[in-house]
Amino acid sequence: EKRSFETPTQRALSGGTAQTGGEYDSLPSMRVLGQLHDTYVVAETDGGLVLIDQHAADERVNYERLQREFADGMTSQALAAPVELELTAREAELFTSHIDALSELGFTAARLDDRPVEVTAVPTVFDTALGPELLQDVLGAFVAGDGGEAVEDVADELLADLACYPSVTGNTSLTEGSVSALLTALDDCQNPYACPHGRPVIIEVSDDEIGERFERDYPGHGGRRRE
Repeated sequence: EKRSFETPTQRALSGGTAQTGGEYDSLPSMRVLGQLHDTYVVAETDGGLVLIDQHAADERVNYERLQREFADGMTSQALAAPVELELTAREAELFTSHIDALSELGFTAARLDDRPVEVTAVPTVFDTALGPELLQDVLGAFVAGDGGEAVEDVADELLADLACYPSVTGNTSLTEGSVSALLTALDDCQNPYACPHGRPVIIEVSDDEIGERFERDYPGHGGRRRE
């Protein structure tokens, strides 16, 4: 059964867990309580409290979207004006070996001389206002890897890097609607528990741990007042 959020203040993700990718479970039932420091979504579950890193969550959602688009064949969009980048000596040395992978991802780029590279087209998932600084970061990270890696492995590393650029950053206050949309999209992911680089998306604090921290098992507590 499809699960969804209505608003962060209502009961959400109702129902039990469901297999979405075979290896990972979907998110547990939870009730969103709010945000911590405009960075973490705070929610209550049947077993305790969870904190969801909204930036890592958005990275995971974007990463799996990019994977699907890559599997379907990435398309390109021409830049309004070519962007020329100056690579390091190491990056320039490896650039040629990565041409095929770049092309598969939707980049059109060519070396001009020893180091400069001219980029004339980028994947359509990029905004048309993609600037030289971001291109430098993306292509620099891409060609910095092992030139002997399989195209698929190198491409996946780039997809993981690309996934973080349009993500919700820390200290960004989400509206009720966007919290709902983010968590619903995260619940649809094959692996909602880690960002594409392996950082945790969700941290859970169990009821038992909370009780221990408040020393609710103190011997005299139950005799004086039971809750």
